[in-house]
Amino acid sequence: MEASFPEIYNETIRDLLSDSAPSKATKHEIRRDPKFPGQMYVTNVTPTVVTSEAQLTALLERAAKNRAVAATLCNERSSCSHSVFRLRLAGDNKTGQSCQGTLNLVDLAGSENVSRSGATGEQLKDAKSINRSLSSLSSVVMALSKKDQHIPFRDSKLTYLLQNSLAGNSKTLLFVNISPEAASFQETLCSLRFATKVRLK
Repeated sequence: MEASFPEIYNETIRDLLSDSAPSKATKHEIRRDPKFPGQMYVTNVTPTVVTSEAQLTALLERAAKNRAVAATLCNERSSCSHSVFRLRLAGDNKTGQSCQGTLNLVDLAGSENVSRSGATGEQLKDAKSINRSLSSLSSVVMALSKKDQHIPFRDSKLTYLLQNSLAGNSKTLLFVNISPEAASFQETLCSLRFATKVRLK
């Protein structure tokens, strides 16, 4: 098993497993994998061979420390990015046949009401970028549901990276977290509407 952990922040990809600070000199691009037809990969990330649960847990903790977050009036640790934990598995069965696949665990940044979160400056820019990428995800799922000839995967880096998970030989499961507080009613309603839109039929 091989793990990598990119995040998408303002349509820029960063490596959450890198030991060095993000640098403009290091570019991360999404490419088609020549070794695995139909699969996508991110260039210049830190792939790590995983052999135990403890090693996997350590990677997740390391990535959490590097994640782009900021405090808002709604959340003291609000995600500013989408993170994509990728675990590539490959193996052979007793007949000698080989198979491979990729498990993507995606943490989508939430869409907070700007008037309640108090976002300004860079945080406001982050919020707009998050909303655009979530809108792109919704558009892709709707296009897939209607079996459109053109699916706008390239409208965002998130959908471009996850296109095989959305339209390939795959299974996709979405969890939506909502708040029980009355003060968060609008955000909860927005989240439920988003979940309805991105439900593949």
